[in-house]
Amino acid sequence: MRALSFLPSSISTSVWPADELLCVTERVAATGHAALDAELPGGGWPLGALIELLQAAPDAPIWPLLLPAVAARQRASGGAVALVNPPHEPFLPAFTAGGLAASSLLWVRGETPVAQLWATEQALRCADVAVALAWLPRARATDLRRLHAAAALRADSLLFVLRPEAALAANSCARLRLRVAVQAQAHERAGWRDASSRGAGEGRVRPRAQANPVVDEDIAPSLCVDILKRRGPPLAAPIHLPAQAPPLRALLAASAQQQAARFGAVASGQVLWFDDQKESHALDRLAVAA
Repeated sequence: MRALSFLPSSISTSVWPADELLCVTERVAATGHAALDAELPGGGWPLGALIELLQAAPDAPIWPLLLPAVAARQRASGGAVALVNPPHEPFLPAFTAGGLAASSLLWVRGETPVAQLWATEQALRCADVAVALAWLPRARATDLRRLHAAAALRADSLLFVLRPEAALAANSCARLRLRVAVQAQAHERAGWRDASSRGAGEGRVRPRAQANPVVDEDIAPSLCVDILKRRGPPLAAPIHLPAQAPPLRALLAASAQQQAARFGAVASGQVLWFDDQKESHALDRLAVAA
């Protein structure tokens, strides 16, 4: 930074120190997560560029991260949201609860990588499509460059390409590249004994002394977002964001309060047994399904 002060003003203003976030002049879309916006150049998802998301599994939770920006972008432009080759059929009630109109969704299936790539390109070229999300597990580097170029032709396009985590070692032309993983619930920290500590067929056991379950930011599942590539210095540590939508978090909190009341009624020194393991694991499955 000190060396820049000796440069002519016409040059120094065009130099970007690599240890700082680039102050972009291009348009961005706020992610809906303040902690993430603070780590992105310009404070949001870059428009007119390829954004690559790497996941351990194609059906891993991703919408808690993307839905706020996708819904806001769709409402602002009135355009459609194209989903190319998603792993599951879109669950419309969840999108509606997140503020995304179900009528704006375009669900496009692609049986082959060529068809998936073609459909994504067509979505980017369509002026009525505000956001495009494409699950492209077998995309090549040349395919990504084609999509990046197609997105650049529309300065207002928002493009997300989702690929497997195995593609981490491959080069990418993406303007922004992130790895998204789910951090499971830390039951031991909440006081639950692991299944390995009890006999076969037994339910969960909770000591009376620890009978105060609380669903909070420390034990609830979270999205672990690692920024692998950005116009700025490497990210020192991953960002942790809620893995559930606000309505689901409220439901989990209410359920935790009910459980706390049940545990409080147990006499001192006693333990509470769940004979039906389906009940004890219900919240676990619900928490990571959002």
